[in-house]
Amino acid sequence: MALSDILPDRPLTATELRDLQESDTFDAVQTAADTERIDVLTVELDGDEHTLHYAAGAGWHTHEGSHGHH
Repeated sequence: MALSDILPDRPLTATELRDLQESDTFDAVQTAADTERIDVLTVELDGDEHTLHYAAGAGWHTHEGSHGHH
C-alpha cells in the first residue's frame, strides 16, 4: 500500500485528517499541527508508529528512526 494511494499530493486539511482518523486505513492517526495545513502525521499500523512528512516535490514520506514510544 503506497502512501500516494492514501494521501493527496499536498498537505491535508483538518477535514481530511478527521476522515483519515475515522477510516480503517491506520490503527491511529495523530498530528501536532493545529492548522488547516497538516504536513506532519504520526500513524500507527500493526503496533508500529511511523512519522510521515509532506514536502513539496517529495510528497509524503516517512522519517525512519523517529518512532514514538509505546
